[in-house]
Amino acid sequence: MIKKTIITNTITFMIVMFFVITFKSIFGNENTLIGVTTITATLMFLERDFTASPLKNVLKFIGVNLLIGLGASLIVASNLWLGLIINFIVVFIFSYIFTYNLRQPLYVPFGLQYIFLLSTPVSTDRLGIRLLALISGALIIMLVQLLVNRNKLDTHGNKILVGICESIENKVDCIKDKSDNYDSISNVSSSIDEFRTIIYDKRELDYYLTKEAKIKLNMSVALEGINTVLYSVDNKLINLTILDTLEELLKVAKEVISINPKKDKIIKVNSYDMKKLLDYCQEQEINDLLNLQLLEGMIYLDDTLQELTKLDREQYKAINKIGKKVDVSSDKNIKYLFKTTDSPKYCYAMRMAITMTIGLFLIEYFKLSEGRWILFTILSLTTPLYETSKHKIIYRIEATLIGAIIITVLFSIFKSEDSRLLIVMLSGYLQGYVNEYKHKTIFVTISAIGSAAIVGNIQALTIGRIIMVVIGALVAIIANKYLFPYNLEKSNYQIRRIYDVSIKKMFNELCSLVEGKNNPEVIKNLFVTTSIIESKARINEQIDKDKNYISIVNERRCLVSNIYELYMWIYRENINLQDRDKIINYIKLLIEYRDDDKTDKVTLVEKGINESNNIKTKIIISTILIILEELERLSELVKLSEKAQI
Repeated sequence: MIKKTIITNTITFMIVMFFVITFKSIFGNENTLIGVTTITATLMFLERDFTASPLKNVLKFIGVNLLIGLGASLIVASNLWLGLIINFIVVFIFSYIFTYNLRQPLYVPFGLQYIFLLSTPVSTDRLGIRLLALISGALIIMLVQLLVNRNKLDTHGNKILVGICESIENKVDCIKDKSDNYDSISNVSSSIDEFRTIIYDKRELDYYLTKEAKIKLNMSVALEGINTVLYSVDNKLINLTILDTLEELLKVAKEVISINPKKDKIIKVNSYDMKKLLDYCQEQEINDLLNLQLLEGMIYLDDTLQELTKLDREQYKAINKIGKKVDVSSDKNIKYLFKTTDSPKYCYAMRMAITMTIGLFLIEYFKLSEGRWILFTILSLTTPLYETSKHKIIYRIEATLIGAIIITVLFSIFKSEDSRLLIVMLSGYLQGYVNEYKHKTIFVTISAIGSAAIVGNIQALTIGRIIMVVIGALVAIIANKYLFPYNLEKSNYQIRRIYDVSIKKMFNELCSLVEGKNNPEVIKNLFVTTSIIESKARINEQIDKDKNYISIVNERRCLVSNIYELYMWIYRENINLQDRDKIINYIKLLIEYRDDDKTDKVTLVEKGINESNNIKTKIIISTILIILEELERLSELVKLSEKAQI
């Protein structure tokens, strides 16, 4: 693992250096920093897939880069007050565009680039070259996206699914051997979140999925359902015959998932007999929820494997735009989160625009030679979430002091320009081995001060930078708390509201399906959206102190998975016609759920399971019962903690 990390970091560093040197040789010395921010953005954006709408995204990157380039040039050429107005507009636009309500922000490379351009203006006759460099940077970002992320679902996505299958196999072995040597359920949940994020990014027009994506989304639901059952406290009661069949099913699943669609390889799904298993379960009159829910996940997984093996390779990327696109955020409560001036996007963009404008005013009015460090500090410490900024401010000041001391000592010993350049390059390389913000900032400080002081006065520069960092930190502290504040409590409240509305809309779609009206694209979008909400909630979980927080997140996750799975069961017509009316009545119990009559409903559904003679009907009714119980547990958890926000 260590050897692999060293090799990866070394290769990445060499690529970065080669790119920056090449960019510098093409566009000139004054545009070197554009090359630095371009490669930074390129590497940072690889975690997000922008290839679903490449033209739209490349135009957005070009537009923002040109806005930054022209804005910085106009500010330099304008008087103080006009420059401040232009600065406010430019910073607000790029901060708003690259801050997301439910995803991690991507504004940092553009913020750095903007500060670099302000600090290194070019003459009018060189402005064309600078704008060309900015356009080229945007094109490079998208080109790398197309090279790396175009087949992300096939490459990285398949590895995630295979890894989940292996974790489940390990869990099955442990249950049989009565051992506890297995992965944490949170590890599997994180993998599933990561996979569904890939699906979310792959939607065309932020709505339509490819045939492959639809099947594999359903596959992830089946695997999560199976995994959840296996982690039950009563898992030792699972029928061994069912477990044996599950093992065979998972082996086939790994092979099918790994099919290369570019080859004519066909896998026959015949190493297990699902019909024989269902007949066995019916003969044994299996009625307990644990085994019925495991069977449901296995049948669902079997169906998705059959679908995937029958899909021609030409159809993998096909998109059927069936029906009119429906805005899944059409509910006023969801739109409120995305469009209100109280949203994280708007609050952060306004706060960043105001603080950067204050920083620029201080620099220009007092003619601060090292003033750009005020802007760098403000960019680093002004964060969308207040609680995050509180920790970063302390770390930033500490790291700057440590980095300044280190670079002062080193440059006092090594005084030649070549040796100092080597120290700066080595610092940039070592930065790739640390993940914590504090430690990264130490290396950034060494690189930054060192780069500026290779041929200058290191002591004066170090003291100057520390003073500028303190000024920037003070501005950020005040702004994060009082200027358009957005804290954890507000974030959790808004996430909870959009989650509640999404669940309600999923129930409405289930009701529409029962009534004969169906649009599976809507519930698929709602489902993948809830996965993104869960990821955001888990980030907040790292800060939130409420002991019930994670329990509520997990219950909601199970709830939406079961609602989606129930929808797909009915949509695929896996319902015995004789039991159809009974199932419809049970589904209406879900839609009309209220806390005050939950006991009667649970008793009624339990009776339905015992009275049914069809194993598939038993499974469907058991899912309805599970959803009822989840609604009950969720209600109790929220009551236990009034501060629980999702």
